[in-house]
Amino acid sequence: MISAGLVRGALLGLLAVVLALSLLIVGNRVVRRHRERRRERIAAPVRGSLLELLCAEGDEQTELLNRLAEIDRRTWAALEPTLTALLGKVAGGARAALVRLYELRGAAVDAVADLSSRSAARRGRAAQVLGQLSHRPAVPSLCRLLADRDPEVRLAATRALGRCGGPEAVSYLLESLHGPRAVPPAAVTRALVSLGPQAQQSVAAGLEHPQPLARAVAIEVLGATGVVSHTSGIARALREDPQIEVRVKAARALGRLGMPEGLEPLLAAVRPGRPVALRMVGAGALGSLGAVVATGPLAALLGDSDRHVAATAARALLQLGPEGRAELRAAADDGSNGPAAAQARAALAESAVGAARHDVRAEVAL
Repeated sequence: MISAGLVRGALLGLLAVVLALSLLIVGNRVVRRHRERRRERIAAPVRGSLLELLCAEGDEQTELLNRLAEIDRRTWAALEPTLTALLGKVAGGARAALVRLYELRGAAVDAVADLSSRSAARRGRAAQVLGQLSHRPAVPSLCRLLADRDPEVRLAATRALGRCGGPEAVSYLLESLHGPRAVPPAAVTRALVSLGPQAQQSVAAGLEHPQPLARAVAIEVLGATGVVSHTSGIARALREDPQIEVRVKAARALGRLGMPEGLEPLLAAVRPGRPVALRMVGAGALGSLGAVVATGPLAALLGDSDRHVAATAARALLQLGPEGRAELRAAADDGSNGPAAAQARAALAESAVGAARHDVRAEVAL
């Protein structure tokens, strides 16, 4: 048996650990608040000039820019978090003024140097600033930072490349999806979408990437950005790619793109024997495609053994207009009261409720 003394000693040790952790947390908060207050106090004398700069024009703006660019390093360091936050919120002339202030101060050059800092916090902050400044010369360094040992730094570099990168960054972003220091796919997808039309050809090259995740992300980006010129490549991925994840992304993208080339592979994707996830997404994509010729195949899915596939097919029929509704009514009126009739009635009821809500909102607006 364990003696009472040992139990008491263990409890006292646990209490000491909890107390130490509590003191550490409180101490960190106190230090952080002290630093924030100190930074606010140092930046206070020039904060008014910064606000004036955002509203100024012409000679007045030039004078304010020169004044702010000449502040001492201590004041600039205290003011920089505010500048960084403002860069992400303002646009037009105000944003141009802030970018010019960074240029006059030489802060972009300093930020590029900080990308090699031993401090992860400085590397991440530098990446954030360079992205908000759209500083194109930093792109090669930011690409290297995609493999940084710190995950937050990798995320900061990814976001920055979405703002200042170009076609040359696409291959690095796709490669960052793999390995022990991988970047989350959602972050890479957002960055690639943000690169705009000039990067579309480079993104399309990702359809042939050896890694399935890279192919899936490339397809998702092409679908989200409406690149109809690559519909045939996405349709081929739906038909032939060995990975179900890639095929599901391809089906969804074809629905978004809305091109006739997507009809045949989507009809094939919803056939019995295909994976359930693919059939469900394919049925939804056929509704988004809006092709009336898909009415029959979708109606056939109303009685599918998988209720998710059947429900998606019913909603897709609603998207096909009068022809789809006619199929739903025919199924709903079937006297057998089978699963197809139940799905059709549910879809029609859901549509009726949605229409009623729309009418109420219209009356309120009037």
